Amino acid sequence: MNRSLELHEDSNPWGWLRVGVVILLSLAIYHLQKEIDNHFGEYRATEEILYIENGELLRKALLGFDNLVADLYWLRTVQYYGGKRQQITDKRYDLLGPLLEMTTTLDPNFKIAYTYGATFLSEPPPMGAGLPLKGIEHVERGLVNHPNYWRFYLDKGFIYAAYLHDYKKAAEAFLEGDKIPGAPYWMKNIAGRILAEGGERETARELWGLVYDTAENDQIRENAIVHLAQLDALDQMEILQSVIASFEEEEGRFPKSWHEMILQRYIKRVPLDPSGNPYLLDTAVGRVYVSTESGLGVFPPRFTSQSKGSN
Repeated sequence: MNRSLELHEDSNPWGWLRVGVVILLSLAIYHLQKEIDNHFGEYRATEEILYIENGELLRKALLGFDNLVADLYWLRTVQYYGGKRQQITDKRYDLLGPLLEMTTTLDPNFKIAYTYGATFLSEPPPMGAGLPLKGIEHVERGLVNHPNYWRFYLDKGFIYAAYLHDYKKAAEAFLEGDKIPGAPYWMKNIAGRILAEGGERETARELWGLVYDTAENDQIRENAIVHLAQLDALDQMEILQSVIASFEEEEGRFPKSWHEMILQRYIKRVPLDPSGNPYLLDTAVGRVYVSTESGLGVFPPRFTSQSKGSN
């Protein structure tokens, strides 16, 4: 008999069982992934995804392979969220919370799932679920498992500031995170800015800049880019509104088009938003809007009274 085989058989009788379980799980995950992707496409995940509500029960039943299944649930979560964002209608995110909870229950060390999940649970519709309190709860579950991870305090403070506009609690979260060894120096600085300036646009820009700089995946980074572009667009629209006000004062009416303003040298060219699309001009009321084709989503209402319009 082969000696290596003999030693392997005698050393751990449970070894073959574990290997068999890994093989079966791998095959099941492969076929499940293939079946779902063939049916719904690479980036679509819908309510037809099945999930088990009791994550702890599932974790115990997986015989130590919970991290492997957590990866599957994380993939399903990303596909579900991405698929919903691409839908034109019915942008509901009913399964986002359960999928995230299952992922982090199976693997409490899956830190990116806490950060990713909290942000997109909190993001207003149609870009997210519009549930910032659920986002806070999700971050706090992460803090239970990782109380010395300063990033979760950044996430918590950010949700309070950006989505709930509770600047006192936001500052408290940043200051709490500042106490953790290794936390960046700017945690205390941003807490002071939040308390002093509240929801000022520059503070929001600084917060989204921090999210971008500390992003752990492309989805979070891209979301920060969109919000930074929104803030830039708001600055540009304010300037355009002041130019239109000057035109109205001198001409006694609103401009008929951007072309007329170019001919009369109020502007040099058709103004473009940060995405490269022309701003829309409502000639009846002299208001500037962002095109629905810009991809900039819903603007923060506390920073402007303007909203997206149409030609």
